[in-house]
Amino acid sequence: MFNLNLRYLLSVCALFFVCILFFLSEFLIPHLKKWKSNKLLNLSKVYHDESISTESDLLAEGVRKARIASLLDPNNDSTRENFLSLLFRFKPSQALQKWSQIANSNKANDEERAILLKRSISTLKNDLLMTTERKIAGEIAIEQLNELLKNNTWLDSPDNSLIASELFAETGDTNRAYKLTENSIENHPAHAESLFLFSRLTVHLNRKDKLPLLGSRLAKLATRKGKTGVDAIRHMTLLHLLNPLSESSLKKCLELLRSNTKSEPIDFMRIYALQYESAEEIKKKQIIESCADQFDLEQNKELMIFARWLGRLGAFEQMTEYISANRAKVEEELFKLRMNALAQIKDLESIHFEVNNAPIIPERWRLVIESRAFAMEGNYKEAIRVLNRLLPVLGNDPRLVRSVCEYLEKSNDVKSLTHVLSKLALQPIHESFALKKLMQFQSKSASLEELLGWMSKLSKLHGKDPFFSQSYLYFELLDPFLATPSRKLSSLLEEAKTNLLSEPSAQNRISLALAELRNESPDKALVALGNLKNWRNWQQTRPAWSFIASMVFHLNHDSEKSIIIRKSIDFENIDRAEKESLVSLFPNKFPNSE
Repeated sequence: MFNLNLRYLLSVCALFFVCILFFLSEFLIPHLKKWKSNKLLNLSKVYHDESISTESDLLAEGVRKARIASLLDPNNDSTRENFLSLLFRFKPSQALQKWSQIANSNKANDEERAILLKRSISTLKNDLLMTTERKIAGEIAIEQLNELLKNNTWLDSPDNSLIASELFAETGDTNRAYKLTENSIENHPAHAESLFLFSRLTVHLNRKDKLPLLGSRLAKLATRKGKTGVDAIRHMTLLHLLNPLSESSLKKCLELLRSNTKSEPIDFMRIYALQYESAEEIKKKQIIESCADQFDLEQNKELMIFARWLGRLGAFEQMTEYISANRAKVEEELFKLRMNALAQIKDLESIHFEVNNAPIIPERWRLVIESRAFAMEGNYKEAIRVLNRLLPVLGNDPRLVRSVCEYLEKSNDVKSLTHVLSKLALQPIHESFALKKLMQFQSKSASLEELLGWMSKLSKLHGKDPFFSQSYLYFELLDPFLATPSRKLSSLLEEAKTNLLSEPSAQNRISLALAELRNESPDKALVALGNLKNWRNWQQTRPAWSFIASMVFHLNHDSEKSIIIRKSIDFENIDRAEKESLVSLFPNKFPNSE
């Protein structure tokens, strides 16, 4: 009985406790949420570290924690800003859209809009992002700038004027950027960043009328100590493209760089390179020696920087002097630089000798360089034999394959590169990379049969890539052996219609027009080309596309447009596959077939 009463009392107490919590929940839960939010906020702040890659899962985890912290305490500006700052590193366009919504709903002040504008411009300048993301950033930047320009005095600040000019320049309106920057430096002649932007715009637009003014102002800035002085000298060398600096000016630049603690070796290299361009042979050697003094050539890293500078100057004989054979045979990168220099000066005998006496250098590089030497001698049979020995050495390591192909590409040894790629395309692990490279280097000279073969294999690997699938469709429609009518043609026609609906690009229009021509419907092909008011645009496209457009107009009895477009076509620049197909599809109409 006593145990029963005790259990009853405990149950009542528990029920009473639950009731108390229920009635206090409205008071307690907000505090619990805020406590949890603060805890996650502190945890997520660690992920702001710049050493964390923007593409890593670690940053994604930080964004997740910051988002939860923001949701738990939605009225806290600091948690929201923390989340958006992390999201800006991870997915910039999404963060910009959220900031834009906040700015528009809360009627943000000019300072907040200017910060958003700067973030949008930095995203717009990021070439690593997808076009769609950069487009979103550009639209938000223009929207914020338009809001800021409602304040008639906003552009009075040189910093604000600079931001606006950068946006105009980045979105392609360089003339407006030029005029705005020109007005800014008239009102603020000592504003360094505006002068630097004006210099870049001047060179881009090839405007020489302001060169004396720019030169004198940059010269004054160049005397400043610190980063501003160095940047001024860098922009003076940029103006050299329009009006070469005198020898005395270049010497003065070197003096100023030596007295500026913020100068870097590359700044000296740039000036020495300009001196080298106009110097006589005797003087060139002195310039190279002066530049060498900027480096500790006993350090391999610094020697490589200096050697690459010599390579850009075309001073390959001097490069072989600074990179000795003994030093090159124990360092992979130096070995490649020296071999390239020997190839440039046609010292093939030294290449063969040094390749066979550098056992420390990885075998793949010795084989690649030896094959290149044989190719330069015209002994292609031996070069191919050496390359065939290279393939087993590369094995299944994609990094080794890419490094070797990159070397052959930079060496402009296309014949060896395509041989290696054709062999690699037979190996599943390298197939995708090899086929893409083959299309890059062989598309102009390959037959339609070869192109369709490569694209057929790639379609199995990258069939969901819109750009690839659209290109594949175009070449399938060019196939002269495609039966008309046929189920395959009907299928390709439907695919072309779908592509045009999703993206009305020139390629999708010409593909649909070609499909309609193959289907013996020239009237529908004319509709596929788009608005007839823009028919002249087909003169500015790919030569083969221009020819197809001209045939559409011809078959619709509009001879005038057809003749005008045909006159603008450079038939020599039509790729082999397209040319062979068009000759077959339109006999007596293609110049080569007449």
